[in-house]
Amino acid sequence: MQVQTEYYAPIQSEVSEFSEKLTEIDYQFIHFTDERCRVRVPRLQKDEEYANKLNWLVECFDFVLSVRISLPSTSLIVSYEPSVPILMVRESLLDAIQKASEVELPPGTVPQKAEPRPDIDWMERLGLPVLSLSLAVLSTQFTIPIPALALSGLVAVAAAPFVTRVFETTVKERRLDADILDALWLGLYTIKGDFVGPSLMLSLMETGDALRDATARASERQVADLFSEMDKYARVERDGKEQQVLLSEVQKGDRVVVYPGEIIPVSGRILRGTALIDEHKLTGESACVTRSEGHVVHASTIILEGKICILTKRIGENTRVGLTLKLLQSAPVHDTRVEDYAAKIADATIVPTLLLSGAIFALTRDVSRSLAPLHLDFSHSIRIAVPSSILAALTYAARHGIYIRSGRALEILARTDTVVFDKTGTLTQGNAQVIDIKTVSDDISETDVLELAASVEQGNTHPVASAILRYAEEKNIHTKLCEAWDYRIGFGVVAQISGEAVFVGSSRLMLQEGIDLNTIHQRYPEIRSGSNSTVYVARDGKLQGVILYTDPARLESVEVIATLENQGQQTYMLTGDSKRVANCVASKLGIKSHHVYAEAFPNEKVEVVRKLQSQERTVAFIGEGINDAAALAHADVSISFASGIDIARETADVVLLDDDLRGIPNAIIIAKQAMDIVYQNTALIAIPNISIVLAGVLFAFDPVLGVIISNGSALVAELNSFRPFFSPGLNNDEQVKEEKNPKYAVVNS
Repeated sequence: MQVQTEYYAPIQSEVSEFSEKLTEIDYQFIHFTDERCRVRVPRLQKDEEYANKLNWLVECFDFVLSVRISLPSTSLIVSYEPSVPILMVRESLLDAIQKASEVELPPGTVPQKAEPRPDIDWMERLGLPVLSLSLAVLSTQFTIPIPALALSGLVAVAAAPFVTRVFETTVKERRLDADILDALWLGLYTIKGDFVGPSLMLSLMETGDALRDATARASERQVADLFSEMDKYARVERDGKEQQVLLSEVQKGDRVVVYPGEIIPVSGRILRGTALIDEHKLTGESACVTRSEGHVVHASTIILEGKICILTKRIGENTRVGLTLKLLQSAPVHDTRVEDYAAKIADATIVPTLLLSGAIFALTRDVSRSLAPLHLDFSHSIRIAVPSSILAALTYAARHGIYIRSGRALEILARTDTVVFDKTGTLTQGNAQVIDIKTVSDDISETDVLELAASVEQGNTHPVASAILRYAEEKNIHTKLCEAWDYRIGFGVVAQISGEAVFVGSSRLMLQEGIDLNTIHQRYPEIRSGSNSTVYVARDGKLQGVILYTDPARLESVEVIATLENQGQQTYMLTGDSKRVANCVASKLGIKSHHVYAEAFPNEKVEVVRKLQSQERTVAFIGEGINDAAALAHADVSISFASGIDIARETADVVLLDDDLRGIPNAIIIAKQAMDIVYQNTALIAIPNISIVLAGVLFAFDPVLGVIISNGSALVAELNSFRPFFSPGLNNDEQVKEEKNPKYAVVNS
């Protein structure tokens, strides 16, 4: 099944070809498969009437098979006929999302209440298989007279859901699935009058399926419960006084006060106070932690002692618990290559297996031996064990501040051998500071240069632009209105002020516009030899001056580069900055000089990624700005920060929720451990299955024992999948570092 993961910004900012009316309701496509899609619509959680109308509208489409609305993740989940083009499905859904607020439900229509994933009904799932097994054992082992017709009928009823699925796959989709081997084995042994084997197989298969569903439900409920336990109100400091407001009204930047015994409602940095905090429901760690001024705290954790005031950074679905829930609701966990390969191999062996079974019967006339090859189906067991392993790993990663979007991303991350970093805002703090301003002559003042630069940089979100604007504010500079404005990616900004063209950007922008830089380089030769970065300012074709700035490296960057190198990763750095600055930063961080690419435009970053991929390397790219979007899209696995720009964050395969680079080596460790478990599970399932087939053919192996070994190995593999939940915490020294250096937490908040 091909999964297409697509992320859209809110619809107000999208130019849609479908309808000019699509300007009101926000939406976000989470993922598409060839028969299922998920769309996040925030309004669903706030407007029950809208949710009911949307549910009714979507159900009216001819191609829709089923509709479900998930309130915890504010998502619309639609299953549709595989033959329908994705473009048609998308267009229809977008139209319905916008029209749902205006349509009227027909009289007598009963609204379908949106509900989260239902609980597992163990009696319904296992009742009939276990009953049929019990009666079969009583009949054969204790010679209790139970009519064979009754037993065969009970086994047939218990097998009906499984056989129905096989029938739909074979007839409706016109393809052979490996499950047909199990169905034949069940049917032939039941006809033969051996009821223990078929009923035991059904019991073990249904137990495995139910256990997998229960794992998903338990993980989802655990996070959903964190939301449900949170109070609807929060105490916010405004005008020096504490006010109780609705949690939905809390904004980024608000100061939230939390008392002992209360659940922290937002994620952010502590401004004052010290508290003992219980984080076990969020992280799984049983030990309580002490947090004080400068430390980061997360929503849904509980204060046991103390009182703190928090500067709000994230709210609601943008907190770690919110993103974790969204992950559990939307992450495709069935899209790993291991599972794909297992299914393809199993499907390819169907016809040869049937031919082998027929040949054995023709030669031996032994029914038991001829049915033994039908045990060769191990794809069903892998389809149970692999998603459980992936889900456990994704949940474990989310608890540790790492949001991995899918099983495929986890699988690729485990194979990664090359990690490529953008510099500005990724390896550096993205908190640039203006150091000095140089002018081409004494007739031009530093104030004139700063005024031009600040006027042009208004509205630009680049870290350097923010630094210039902050510096201008400190100097009480009044900006001017731009009559025209154009941002040139990788170069800078071109604007028009008072009828004159103003250029603010790199030396490449000046050279592109034919502006001479020799004058200022001759006057200040240190500009070309120092370690500071530069922004040139020109007006009306003439250079006015240059702004020198610095962007300190993140405090954890050196440690992360060293850790990745120790893991066997090759680290690279790409930047649009000059070679001089890039080499200076790289040498401090421990990145080899020949692994540094400076003055790189967005398209050149893509070329570097492709070059590394052509060397048969699996490349992870880490970036957070608009300049990095193309490279993120072309990398094998893309990584960004929760605080990055929307396009980087929403398209990344991995998002670091705590904006801490140490999440990268941790994510690789989690991915490798998860894939080790997947391969272990594959071996646990494949080896016993192949052994049983050989024993059955050669020695007329007891079919009941074969079922126990075959399906029992699947249950062992399923239990093995839970191991990530019990793994030790990552970065055990992180707490020590935070306690010793509170500023560490401030930088990474």
